[in-house]
Amino acid sequence: MLQFYSASTSIVSSKRAITECLEVALEGEPNLDCDLIIIYTAMGHNFIEFLSEAHKLSPNAQIVGCTGAGVIGREGPNETLKALAIMAIKGPRAEFAVACSKNIENKDTFEKGVRIAQDLKSQNPDINMIHFLPSVLSTPLFDKAIAGIESVFGPNTPIFGGASIDNMKGVNTYAFFDEQAFEKEWIAIGFADPTLKIITQVNHGFNVLKGTQLEVTRSELNIIYEFNGQSAWKYLTNTLGVPETTDPMEVLTLSIVAEELPAELEEDYGSRYVLRSLMGNMKDNSFSYPATCKEGTRLLLAKRDEKGMFDGVDRMTKRIQELLKGNKPLAVFHADCLLRGRFSINRILKDEFINRMQYPIFKGDPIPWLGLYSGGEFAMIGGKNWFHTFTSALSVIHR
Repeated sequence: MLQFYSASTSIVSSKRAITECLEVALEGEPNLDCDLIIIYTAMGHNFIEFLSEAHKLSPNAQIVGCTGAGVIGREGPNETLKALAIMAIKGPRAEFAVACSKNIENKDTFEKGVRIAQDLKSQNPDINMIHFLPSVLSTPLFDKAIAGIESVFGPNTPIFGGASIDNMKGVNTYAFFDEQAFEKEWIAIGFADPTLKIITQVNHGFNVLKGTQLEVTRSELNIIYEFNGQSAWKYLTNTLGVPETTDPMEVLTLSIVAEELPAELEEDYGSRYVLRSLMGNMKDNSFSYPATCKEGTRLLLAKRDEKGMFDGVDRMTKRIQELLKGNKPLAVFHADCLLRGRFSINRILKDEFINRMQYPIFKGDPIPWLGLYSGGEFAMIGGKNWFHTFTSALSVIHR
């Protein structure tokens, strides 16, 4: 059976940071060796240095991970450039498998999902849940990535995790596999411990503004060229009341849009709408969408609601407790949109927000917790795998 341990730190030295994490996570264990180490880190560390040190300290471990805009450990949130967090796992090699997309070239998003899933399945056909960490910069069609994985493992296999990102510069992301760091690649970790179960809950808590409707009138795959028969960039900036010369990153934070979900998913999700990001391209006046966006799709603007966000995480933790039925969680994998952290321009009390998720689950006894400030979140709703943006997503492992 797999056993989980976690820790996080913001120590400046990359070697010392990974050493401290392993020492704290595995406190009370006879040594620092384990079987799998999952690392989340911000952009300020020397990646090769901490990967090499991790292998020295835990020579038998497989090591994987990715970059994000910050981390969330059992110690709380950390968005400094030197933030680092780990989940250390001990257990039989027959109960997990890891894969990296570094050898998958010139494939579309669906095929890339197929190939990384086939890699996992060739190692272990008994995988029953997948922790997925793709790069937000190389995966424009997250729905296709999910479909590719599901074509190998089936639609009932939970896919959970977050999209790797940098510190909102949009320049590069890194995936870690053993002692190497790869640019803009994907990581997938399959768990095959038959005793493990997973509960996923996700929520955005935003208000959907039903007064303004954006109909996609020209698009190709995930690129939107026109809203309501007009240039997408011009129409949306005019609708938002900002100049057409506004920086795309600023427009991204203003133009949060909502797409209607199937009605049967509303109760589980707590909203009829899933949120989507729009990344503008001023060269051709288009927007990229994180999933396939067909012509005729109708989108609504959404507005941040701090009370709704806090109420939403309270609803999540209450639902998790109901579903646990008294069982103690073994570990929590957490993905929070980077715009729910310090990029919210101090409109959210970040520490309190995270505490509202952790305290009811910890119940005074902190459990292993690994979280990433991500470029998007993967979590099931209504028994279906979905990609989300601007949400908090909790995946709770238990027996």
